[in-house]
Amino acid sequence: MPLSLHTGTRRWRPGADGADPTLVDIVERTNKEHDVRIALAAMIFAGVFERYPRLKVGAVEFEVAWAPYFLARMDNLYMEQAIGVHGQRFKDGAVPSDFFRQNCFLSFQEDAVGIQLRALLGVETLLWGSDYPHAESTLPRSWAIVERILQGVPDEEQVQIAGGNTARLYHFDVMP
Repeated sequence: MPLSLHTGTRRWRPGADGADPTLVDIVERTNKEHDVRIALAAMIFAGVFERYPRLKVGAVEFEVAWAPYFLARMDNLYMEQAIGVHGQRFKDGAVPSDFFRQNCFLSFQEDAVGIQLRALLGVETLLWGSDYPHAESTLPRSWAIVERILQGVPDEEQVQIAGGNTARLYHFDVMP
């Protein structure tokens, strides 16, 4: 069963009152993926995916353009600066981004920039969603939005992003 880290999820912190400032504060909302980056990096660097290679964890509704820099930064710190590694290395020469591409997924609604960067993420990690029935849902414009953000993307990748990856992740039967 995949684990989803939802955009509405905010970790408790000392002094936190339980309110989610990302819902009302434009500065917080601009940096909403911060908490999910912390969680994913902690899981990757702690070796969670090396120990549990079948575990799938997703960043749900954070869009995706932030992720290529995140992957490059993790790999750079791991390979070049060895910060926080303490002499331990992943098996078989794996780097953090390998675990991300094998074990993580990203859902998004309208991230055309993220789609342009899809080769850096791995097309198999991307899941489009409408966020229905929430107010920020793409409905009734979903088809137009999908067509716009996937314009110029090869048909096979469009099928993966617009539903195939979700069907594979959740073991859904796909009708021909």
